[in-house]
Amino acid sequence: MTIGEQIQNLRIQKGLTQERLAEMLEVSRQSVSKWELGQAIPDVDKIIRMSELFSVSTDTLLLCNNEDEQSNSNPLHLGSIYLIVKDFEKSIEFYEKFLNIKVGDRCRSGNKFVEFYFDNKCLSLMNENNLIEHCTDPDSPYKFVQNYWVEDLLTEHERVKKLNIGKVTEILEAYPTYNYFHLTDPDNNIIEVTGGYHLCQSCGMAMHESDYGKNNDGSTNSVYCKYCYPDGNFGKNETMEEMIESCIPFYTGERFRTAEEAREYLRRLYPNLKRWRK
Repeated sequence: MTIGEQIQNLRIQKGLTQERLAEMLEVSRQSVSKWELGQAIPDVDKIIRMSELFSVSTDTLLLCNNEDEQSNSNPLHLGSIYLIVKDFEKSIEFYEKFLNIKVGDRCRSGNKFVEFYFDNKCLSLMNENNLIEHCTDPDSPYKFVQNYWVEDLLTEHERVKKLNIGKVTEILEAYPTYNYFHLTDPDNNIIEVTGGYHLCQSCGMAMHESDYGKNNDGSTNSVYCKYCYPDGNFGKNETMEEMIESCIPFYTGERFRTAEEAREYLRRLYPNLKRWRK
């Protein structure tokens, strides 16, 4: 097993996406991807930090292990087990003492949920007061308890929709780095799937890796799609309003019933994209 494969294996055991690990290490998701693909090696300080996060020695990360391991082709990885709690702060205090673990990332999750990582699993406390904004139907009595994560949320969303086994929401955003969709099971329980999700920061298109643009040197640009950024420059020199009008037909039909609904959505979305952000 290479260093990159070891990092990937430990990350998955910990229940972390590439984006989540990148946040914790204060690096880009692309850096984590390059480590795992063997295209780069992390700096010493990052190796030390990962050994702390994964509760392993630095030797475990650095020493190659050539023993064959059974691979799992299923893209789904079990993420958090959610406990729905009424008194959020009191429950946090209880589990911090019980598990002897201090929660972190309160600035990221606010008072919605907190995560305890132990025994290579994740236990999350979900604040019951914040369930409504997560629920597909606020009047439904369900409280979802299953959370899964995948590397490519868009691909998984397309796969699950084709299965036609239950109601599937569109991909939603809880906050800028947390995207998800819900699947309803036969008992009206909710399964939440999260993961890596990339929008072109010019046209707003959800991108697979095959949709990424190119830099001047031919390297991949994961910020902009190949249609907006084909060779290190924007393909068209156009205003935001011109881009909106040219993209409306692609959003009308399946996602929005009318061109006006699509136009209204894009006018809200585009000012938040990198190309148009002031």
